[in-house]
Amino acid sequence: MRIFLLLLFLAMSVVSFAQTDSTKTNPDLQKAMNIYHTGNYGGAIVSLNKAVEAEPKSSEVYLYYALCYMGKDDQKEAMRSFNKAIELDPKSEQAFKGRGKLKARMFDYRGSIMDFDRAVEIDSLYSDAYFNRGLAYFNLRDYEASISDFTQVIAFNGKDFEAYYARGKSHFSAGKKANACKDWSKSAELGFFDAYDVIRMKCN
Repeated sequence: MRIFLLLLFLAMSVVSFAQTDSTKTNPDLQKAMNIYHTGNYGGAIVSLNKAVEAEPKSSEVYLYYALCYMGKDDQKEAMRSFNKAIELDPKSEQAFKGRGKLKARMFDYRGSIMDFDRAVEIDSLYSDAYFNRGLAYFNLRDYEASISDFTQVIAFNGKDFEAYYARGKSHFSAGKKANACKDWSKSAELGFFDAYDVIRMKCN
């Protein structure tokens, strides 16, 4: 869940994919996806091994390999899989976003921003890439850039309480307490009641 990771400011939420032609024609990929979402990453990899035999040039297969390896905390294999997914489909915004999250997990925030930049170039409406880039900027203490990205997410969805909460953190770190408290209040209003704890500690 994004909000838990947001509290840590290391977003590693899963990448979600819509039903695609690959999943319709490759039952092993569909099976792997279903198993992956149960948290059985090893079992999902077994099915992916069969799926890749049927479609050795499927970027989506390697995306799920990467996600499974991330779930297993095998960063090296996850990176290899994301790189392969991008090699097979240089216009996969999910692959760039996923690799950006992996780089952030490895504290390579500048590298992660480069991948999020590419994801946004491919799909300028990809709000999750803006959100995660905002987190990376926050970790680099570039608060104005992080505020800009979270503001873009809010422009896409004015009810995104996570984006309001994150922007509040950025505002506060930038010395803009009044703006921070407004964002935290909005986040709580939209359903993230833990924001009231922050308001109590930081705004009164």
